[in-house]
Amino acid sequence: MKKIIPLLFFLCSILTANSPVSAQGQYYWHQPQRITSGYIDKNPSFGRYNIPGSPVFNIFNWEFFVFERTTATTTHICAQKMGTTGPIESVVYLTSNASSKRNPALSYGKAGYNYYGDISSALVLWETNQNGKWDIYGKYYNRQTGWGNVFPVDSSAGDKSRPRTCIIDSVTYAVSYIKNGDVIFRKFNPLTRVVLYDSNLTASDTAFCSNPNVMVSNPTNVIVTYEKKKPDGKRAIWYRKTSSTSTPVWSTPDTAAYAGDNTFNQFCFTAFLNLNCGVAFESNRTGTYNIYVTSIPFGTGSVTQEKIFTSLSSAYNYSNFVDIFYPVITDYIQIQSCAFQRKGRDSLKIMFDENAMYPYVKDSTTIGDTSKRTSISMNSGVFNTSWYITVWVVYSKDSANTTQLWARYRLTTLGDIRKINSSVPVEYSLSQNFPNPFNPVTSIRFSVPDNSKLNAEDGIISLKVYDLLGRETAVLVNQHFKPGTYEVKFDASGLTSGIYYYQLSVNNNPLAVRKMAVVK
Repeated sequence: MKKIIPLLFFLCSILTANSPVSAQGQYYWHQPQRITSGYIDKNPSFGRYNIPGSPVFNIFNWEFFVFERTTATTTHICAQKMGTTGPIESVVYLTSNASSKRNPALSYGKAGYNYYGDISSALVLWETNQNGKWDIYGKYYNRQTGWGNVFPVDSSAGDKSRPRTCIIDSVTYAVSYIKNGDVIFRKFNPLTRVVLYDSNLTASDTAFCSNPNVMVSNPTNVIVTYEKKKPDGKRAIWYRKTSSTSTPVWSTPDTAAYAGDNTFNQFCFTAFLNLNCGVAFESNRTGTYNIYVTSIPFGTGSVTQEKIFTSLSSAYNYSNFVDIFYPVITDYIQIQSCAFQRKGRDSLKIMFDENAMYPYVKDSTTIGDTSKRTSISMNSGVFNTSWYITVWVVYSKDSANTTQLWARYRLTTLGDIRKINSSVPVEYSLSQNFPNPFNPVTSIRFSVPDNSKLNAEDGIISLKVYDLLGRETAVLVNQHFKPGTYEVKFDASGLTSGIYYYQLSVNNNPLAVRKMAVVK
């Protein structure tokens, strides 16, 4: 056995250096590709999914995105499937009548507990004025039967706007929207089209409310956020939460952001262990608009707030922040990939991965001058291979007399990584996994020193799993880390029983290797 380990170490080094997937260039944002043309296509939206409350990830073999399409005669809500390298089917028109439609929202989920799979159900909502007022309509997708018929979600008296939805389980969705300046929350079954619960969350509030959003976690925790006009005419962001989706008991309304003018963008994920929900928003409290996050615990704990990026220039306004939720450690929130809008005096750009974790994949796309507009959406991760996912950003961009949808993508690794110690180690180290043997989940710890004190160069740290023949079976880590000690969960559900090895490397240079056993 003593002879096998050095040999395996050598084979792993060769495989790591030559693996086409692990090459650093594979992680760069690919060049923009146009995915629609000939129409006015705008407001793309990927699906809202649950914050994971278990080791199960929300990874799909493909994902829907929806958008508005204006033709010569009408506006439609459309859907398209996105795979690992681009759209995999033609655009589907979800609507057919001539009424105006806008602001589509989408949520979807998968069946079972595998960490990736096909979308099993989806709900699309939008605004329509087909009844002489603005109502909320929807359409339901089932994997066996496809898209069903259009149906009203709320066509009662009064104008409704800004629908949002998040899946609770395979046949139940949380829905929020504005009705006559109030925030409405519903628990809705789109298969039977039955409203299971309905509440006006701001019935006792006389201030005008707008732009709500809803997030479900675990899946019994719900948080609804919304903008509320302040006495000075600016906007604050408020929230209410509940720990039950069966018979909700809502918390007292409270503020997620108040100073300055605040506009809400989307949820993000700030603490995997405590299942904290992050409310990402833009605020001009320091003069120009910057991006902030308020961390709101579903259980006990205090609400905290901070800038997501501290190094952004005050010469620009920043907005439209989108990210994926996976629990990867940074100095601020758990960003594994993100994008946002940067607007200056004479230019509008989309910035990609503007954070310290991925210094080599920072990128941008120019939309145009300040007269241009764009909207951005990011998916939750299309399963690619091993522990890699394809991250997509779809955005709108004006061209001549049309507005086209464009997209960029890159690969990123998938893993449940937690920083367990902030003290600075004196050297790189790799611990024995625990438990060992295991079935199917084990934990692996590794330490990252402060290279500036070692006169060494920072690098990309990888942690990979190999079988006895030296074949790569999983990539648990492949990124930059701040000094500290980290723990990563490894789920070997897809592996057979046997002996495996895991290797820690920096810039493709192997540092340590250890053995583990999968027993089923």
